Amino acid sequence: MSRSLVVDASVALKWVVTEPGSVEAATLLDEMAAGEVALLAPEHLVGEVANGLRKRVAQKVLTVEDACAALEAITHLELTFVGGAGRWFRCLPASLEWGITAYDALYVLLARDFDAVLVTADERLHTAATGQPVRLLAR
Repeated sequence: MSRSLVVDASVALKWVVTEPGSVEAATLLDEMAAGEVALLAPEHLVGEVANGLRKRVAQKVLTVEDACAALEAITHLELTFVGGAGRWFRCLPASLEWGITAYDALYVLLARDFDAVLVTADERLHTAATGQPVRLLAR
């Protein structure tokens, strides 16, 4: 049986935009394809990726067309998207306790609920969620 990892938008963006950490992020997809890991994400991941792509278009790093193609590529990955359900009501107090956004708290709570580890490229999230099942993407 494969182990489960939760991925956040900072990792997913590295799958479709070449930047530091992209090679390491791609390793997670290779491990998923080999059946070594199951990659989980909350349903809102696609919206967060869209926002990250929008920022890169505004910074003239990507064209609108490239950003749209990247977003479509994310939707075709074989990630297991998990609904928020009860986590929505737990994310507010958790986000306040950990000093992170409610969206980021959803990733951490998902990892806890599935006895998984959250993999993030967001150093701030990694630092703030000390004591939680969060691993910084190796670079």
